[in-house]
Amino acid sequence: MSTKSGSHTGDRTADLDLDGSIGPDTFRLVALCCVLVLTASYVSVLREVTRVVGGTQSLFALVGAMVVVATVLAWTIRPRTAVVAAVVAGAVGFAYYLEISGVGVVFSASDAIIADTVELAAGLPLLRMVEAGVWTLAFVPTPVFLSWYLAVRGRYALAVIPGGFALAFLVLTGDAGTTVTLLGTLAAIGAVGFGELERRGGSIAQADLLAVSFALIIVLSLSVTFVPEGSSSPAHLSGGDPNTLEGAIDYSSERSGIGGSVDLSPEVRFTVESERGAYWRTGVYDRFTGDEWVRTGDTSAYNRPLADPPGEYERVQQVVTAETDLGVMPAAGQPIAIEGDLAQHTEVSAHGQFHPTTPVIEGDSYAVESAIVDPGASELRAAGTNYPRPIVEGDYLQTPESTSSEFEERTAEITADADTPYDKAVAIEGHLRSTKGYSLEVDRPDGNVAEEFLLEMDEGYCVYFATAMTQMLRAEDVPARYVTGYTSGQQVDDDEYVVRGTDAHAWVEVYFPDHGWVAFEPTPPGPRDAAHAESVEQARSDGLENVDTDSSQDVPISDEESSDESPDDPDTDEGESNDGDSDRDETDTETNGSNGTDTEPGENESGSNGTDTDSSDDDEAGSSESDGSRWSTVVSALSVSRETAAIGLIALVGLVAGARRTAASSRARRTIGRYWQRRSDDPDRDAERAYRRLERVLAREYRPRERSESARSYLEALSSDPERDVDPQVATVVERYERVRYGGGVNRAEADEAVEIVDDLARTSLPVVGGR
Repeated sequence: MSTKSGSHTGDRTADLDLDGSIGPDTFRLVALCCVLVLTASYVSVLREVTRVVGGTQSLFALVGAMVVVATVLAWTIRPRTAVVAAVVAGAVGFAYYLEISGVGVVFSASDAIIADTVELAAGLPLLRMVEAGVWTLAFVPTPVFLSWYLAVRGRYALAVIPGGFALAFLVLTGDAGTTVTLLGTLAAIGAVGFGELERRGGSIAQADLLAVSFALIIVLSLSVTFVPEGSSSPAHLSGGDPNTLEGAIDYSSERSGIGGSVDLSPEVRFTVESERGAYWRTGVYDRFTGDEWVRTGDTSAYNRPLADPPGEYERVQQVVTAETDLGVMPAAGQPIAIEGDLAQHTEVSAHGQFHPTTPVIEGDSYAVESAIVDPGASELRAAGTNYPRPIVEGDYLQTPESTSSEFEERTAEITADADTPYDKAVAIEGHLRSTKGYSLEVDRPDGNVAEEFLLEMDEGYCVYFATAMTQMLRAEDVPARYVTGYTSGQQVDDDEYVVRGTDAHAWVEVYFPDHGWVAFEPTPPGPRDAAHAESVEQARSDGLENVDTDSSQDVPISDEESSDESPDDPDTDEGESNDGDSDRDETDTETNGSNGTDTEPGENESGSNGTDTDSSDDDEAGSSESDGSRWSTVVSALSVSRETAAIGLIALVGLVAGARRTAASSRARRTIGRYWQRRSDDPDRDAERAYRRLERVLAREYRPRERSESARSYLEALSSDPERDVDPQVATVVERYERVRYGGGVNRAEADEAVEIVDDLARTSLPVVGGR
């Protein structure tokens, strides 16, 4: 007896029995794999953060250690003890995070954790956190340890809770994409489902239940989105089309994109009344992800003037008037104070840049006082490297973890003769200007844009030049940051500037001790002025709206006098042309424009390498841009189609599995069989099937046949009731059935007659058809 029982147990635990059952060990293995996949889903999101800020190896080592520890402790400590240990580990990690971030582990620590958690859950991306790398290392131990500990103990439903919470939190921050979210969700369902199958000794026949669950969760998760926006700051409203330069670089107050080919808009954005021209800065970004720039740190409401730069500077007053709705607040140099009604709707980034909390409406004006830092070359060369702690510990030296040695080596070659940070900046600036052409028609490279531009690309526009220079400086341990905004625009009077979409720009700011942030211009000159003039004049001749203001409409674009130097760029000292500053002199001269602007050939060029463009070139460029736009649309449509097809396929699988689970197919066959019968080669079988159909029709019309009633007694009982009008042809069908069961059978004609009678009786009960 015992041998037989043991054999039976062995059969149940086999991988695949003859009756289609899968053993519990297999289900356990699959459930554990699902927990690992769930863990991998949110760890992959955190890995993307560390890929930018560093610490990937530490992240993987920490995750591996938690899995090993959880496996060892799974059967040595109780769940309650495991939970306490996980919480303690998380607390230690966040205490370290608070210490590194400067909050400390005093009474304010809990408030800081709560504030960070609330802000992240409200949609703040992890990359915007100052100490994002440390935060990821503090966040990951608790869910990894608890999930795997509970999974090893066979508590699969509980095991998915810590991992599910971690993934859901990253969905709220906006860091977890659709694919990762779906994968993690499926893994969580799989862990619970297969764990339940293990517990109940399920079989393959129950797989349809999992299929239905998977399909339902996927469709629901894709049809409901709940990812709040993390910032109250408005996106860039004017020029917001991502195909324009403005839309690419200022699409958000927190991020600046790096795209492919872009267009320029000649429409007026704002006017400035100022005693001197300048670059009108709108955004400052410090963290580079490889394919975009991110502004880290918190914003605060503007309530008093900002701190002055550490060294000498010139105070410049400006009055900015919006000529269209804006999502940015242009200001010269480093803004210090703002006046006007918009002051109460202004916030300040951690980098000292003003941002509006509500859109700046057409016609709105505000007055800004800015500090223009403009030291000489000799002063900057003598500035040294005694950087303040916030500069060193900030992200102004950050490069993506994957930055190649080839990029660093090439940068070192370019700066080999430079002895000071200033000399390195001049060397990099000069190299990019002299070796790279300018073009708005580029294909955005995959991977690290700065590396691709320096090592592989021949041309690009301001975004590429500024990105490459910033990262090259950081590779040489020189603090630098990426800045966006506008060049000074068209000077239409002694103190009035009209700024259009064609003036959108990106440049670099480098930090020098005792001076502060100084602007550098790596984008080369070229046909920027001619292209700018041609673009505006063409728009004027075409009668386009919003190309001019009352002050600019009669002012020729191409006849403007040029200035002598780039605004905010450091001057070279007089008498130093032979001591290494000659390159800087040439650089300053090259940036002179013909529009009263300081020429960053920047965004107003349409050619490359200083060659002028004619109308045919413009046509070709327009055609190329149009083709590129159409191709992007096609690719986008194909991507959407693939996603839609995948969702449709998943939904179809779910419907099929659901139909099988609910026996819907069998019911459908029975329903169709009630109204139509396919003939077979056996008349007796057809006659018997016709009677079974007749019983269903009579049961629906009158009452079902009792088990004790024969076919004839059932018919007699129905016919004896005067309130029931039973068709006389029913008797023919019953008679044919009795001959099949108890007599010599029926022939083909008799069977067909029985089938036709039942067809007619069944169809009279159909809506509409029966009435006819």
